[in-house]
Amino acid sequence: MNAQVLEQARSAYRTGDFAAAAQLFSAAKEGDQPWGEADHLRGNSLMRLGRYAEAAAAYAVALKDDAYGKKGALLTNQGKALVAAGDLASAVSSFSAATQDASYATPYKAYLGLGSALEKLGNLTEAGVAYRQAAIDGTNPAPAGALASLGDCFVALQRPEDAIESYRTALDFAGPRDDVSAINAGLGCAYAAANRFSDALDAFTAATADGVYQLTADQSAARDRAHDALSASAAMMPATDAFDTAVDPLDPLGQSGNFMPDPSDTGFFTLSEHEMVQQDRAEAKVRRKHRHLGLKIFITILLILVVAGGGLAFAYTRGFGFPTQQDTLTKLFEAASSDAATDEFLASGLDDSQRAVIVASIPKDATATIEGMDAGMSESKATVKVALKQGGEMTYEVDFVREGLGWVVCSIASDFNVSGDVDASAGTDESAAEPTDADAATDEAPAEDAAAADAPAAEDPTAEPAGEAAAQ
Repeated sequence: MNAQVLEQARSAYRTGDFAAAAQLFSAAKEGDQPWGEADHLRGNSLMRLGRYAEAAAAYAVALKDDAYGKKGALLTNQGKALVAAGDLASAVSSFSAATQDASYATPYKAYLGLGSALEKLGNLTEAGVAYRQAAIDGTNPAPAGALASLGDCFVALQRPEDAIESYRTALDFAGPRDDVSAINAGLGCAYAAANRFSDALDAFTAATADGVYQLTADQSAARDRAHDALSASAAMMPATDAFDTAVDPLDPLGQSGNFMPDPSDTGFFTLSEHEMVQQDRAEAKVRRKHRHLGLKIFITILLILVVAGGGLAFAYTRGFGFPTQQDTLTKLFEAASSDAATDEFLASGLDDSQRAVIVASIPKDATATIEGMDAGMSESKATVKVALKQGGEMTYEVDFVREGLGWVVCSIASDFNVSGDVDASAGTDESAAEPTDADAATDEAPAEDAAAADAPAAEDPTAEPAGEAAAQ
């Protein structure tokens, strides 16, 4: 290996003097011994000079140097040289071998070359597979080109819907170096093949928007076909709206399947005049049944609402409410027994002292049951039987007033006119435990009882004066 000549060859290669570089790389070798680097760069120089067959031969020599490696790159370059030289079959072999090199850093280049060679050979299915592999290769920095080529294959295979997806994905991945106009033009062809003519015209318009891209003959033909189809559709639109030729005017529902009614299907020509009259009457009867159906439904619903409203009004005047008098009384007794808030069960017009008196008059842990009631629309008066915890019973008169829809208590008074078995010790314990209860009981004593308590003791006419008794 002549190191001085090799350095001259490298210098010529870097400066772009590829003719000198090709000669010097060949002269730097000693005999026919393969030298990977020199033959690789010699092949590149010959490619730049357009001497493709010689370049392919140079790459073949470089491949013989096992120590050099870089088989994937050499095979890919060899495939490109063979394609340029017109030897597509050999190019396919080179590209296929390049894809098998696990050490090849950029296999998408081999797949792109393989797809191009197969497409030129007319093997569109395998070409599409190669383009797909190039597109999904993680080392491919610009997959849009491979996706667009895949779309071209789908169009040629008459799979326009798949082509549309490929082109649209290519547009999503398109970068600054990708020819977006060409991708849009391909998308227009795919839309036209799928009979989506409006979308096709939009795609072709986007392709030529820059004023630079020129449609190919096939693309121009697809655009013209889409334009003509839309024009024809627009011209037929008024006629289609006015009269649909696909509908039989004598059979608009399309049931008979014939232009004229078939007697076997409709009986049109076999009915007598009497039968036709009877049929008309039957149809008129059916129409009458269905006439004003909506109005009937509305009236029925209205009647139901009126009846329901009347029932609610009647119940309201008869003292019904929610909560009921019994519910309010039960909850009031429970709240008073547990020292919970009782305001929601008492009339809002009561002051604090009146509320306290009512709560104080309620025995603890007692159960109240309404036994009789004079119910009105806004006021109710009830006789309440109260079962005490110790087993006795008491009777109360409870007044209710309506607030909103429900009832609340406005007063509670003990009914001493009704006899009951009351445990005296229970009353004593209750007074001792709750002084306020005793006060309340005193306040609620009937007037005649109070008068009896205040009156002086009656004189016994048979009694002797105290002084005389003492003297005796």
